[in-house]
Amino acid sequence: RPMGMAGAFTAVADDVNAIYWNPAGLGVVEKLEVMGMTTRLFGLKDLTYYLFGGVVPTKKMGGFGLSYSQFGCSEYRENQTIFSSGQSLGGDVYFGFNVKIMSLRIKGASTNSDYGKASAFGLDMGALAGISSKFRLGIMAMNLNSPRLGNCSENLAQRIMLGTSFRILSRCITSLDLHLPLSWTMVEPEVRAGFEITVNRNLALRAGVENDPARFTGGFGLCWKIFKFDYA
Repeated sequence: RPMGMAGAFTAVADDVNAIYWNPAGLGVVEKLEVMGMTTRLFGLKDLTYYLFGGVVPTKKMGGFGLSYSQFGCSEYRENQTIFSSGQSLGGDVYFGFNVKIMSLRIKGASTNSDYGKASAFGLDMGALAGISSKFRLGIMAMNLNSPRLGNCSENLAQRIMLGTSFRILSRCITSLDLHLPLSWTMVEPEVRAGFEITVNRNLALRAGVENDPARFTGGFGLCWKIFKFDYA
């Protein structure tokens, strides 16, 4: 769903995808949700990425999420496990955070070399605010604790995502995101815009555009009873 909207999801975040795009949105989820996703970058088997995730809402403590993702092949593999929480601060304001365990393994590397395996902990935080029944603001900061894998001298990527969403009609959502590195360096932001229209209770259509890389996205969602299928 978020990829069909070009990743302009920071202020939309109202389902299990909030784990990755803004954990504050877990406080909005009202029902148990689980998801799975897979893709092959450039169509290559060795660049397979998949993830599984779920969210459990509670009456008094907000929503709790758990996810696991994996990328790569037997020789090179990246893994990530995320523990998430999102809850209401009162009114239509929500706060959330992720605690992440990230690991990298290179098979066959010597323990005395610069390769091998390493892991790190990461911390994300997000907020979501409903300005009105139709307009929302969202923000998410990734890797706030400046995590590093092993003895690497560079931090893992840190970024801040700012988003807005506007519900034009009851079945139509537009969104706009700005993604920036979490540093004082002045760079051109990644700009992403998304659109979703729910045609009926079984079909949703999505489109998006972004500037880095410059491309258009599109997708659809199918819903049948408690099952949903999204393609982008």
